[in-house]
Amino acid sequence: MPDGRRTSSLLVFFLVVSFYNPSFAQPPIEIRITADEFLFTPAQIQVHQGKYKITVTNEGGFPHGLAIVGRTERIKYIEPNDTKSLIVKFDRAGSYTFFCPQPGHRGKGMEGILKVEKK
Repeated sequence: MPDGRRTSSLLVFFLVVSFYNPSFAQPPIEIRITADEFLFTPAQIQVHQGKYKITVTNEGGFPHGLAIVGRTERIKYIEPNDTKSLIVKFDRAGSYTFFCPQPGHRGKGMEGILKVEKK
């Protein structure tokens, strides 16, 4: 098959897959969180099961991060005035505690609750 036809066939294939597979076509929903000394805003978040992009902006003067209890995804380190994101898929409903993993920050109240409801 000539290169032009192969390229066209691949393009058609990817277009068909993106229209028939919703998870392929739809980007994750973004949750924006601000980190400061020593709190997250918002500290209470309610979402439905699904895929999310959690974006954290550090508006504080110290490095912060974001971890979720029971999950492996985390942002270990965010410099002041910086923003970092992670992708998380919540398949199960429930309440998830998120916190700053920097030493001593969680103990100073830097945590929140992310409540995931069934679709």
